[in-house]
Amino acid sequence: MKFLEKYDFTKDDIDKLIDNTPKKIMNEIKQSQKLVEKNLAYLKDLGITTYVQIFINYPDLFFMDHSNFKDMLDKYEKDSLIAKLNSNFRLIELL
Repeated sequence: MKFLEKYDFTKDDIDKLIDNTPKKIMNEIKQSQKLVEKNLAYLKDLGITTYVQIFINYPDLFFMDHSNFKDMLDKYEKDSLIAKLNSNFRLIELL
């Protein structure tokens, strides 16, 4: 999970992810690292400041094909989406 550090995950963030994520999902994160990184980078580059919390709580979202992941977010008005997810990361469930 060392790769998460380049996305500003702290040791505590990574520990929380490891402690609260089923082994099967953790294995999938490792196997799909490039895809996970691409989707993490997209959220971060969009300006979503809660991307760490989103990943820790909804890691399975990051296995989505990048074009589908991007399309899921791009159908919303960008500034509104950013404001809403930055104020409440759990709204990602509703997208």
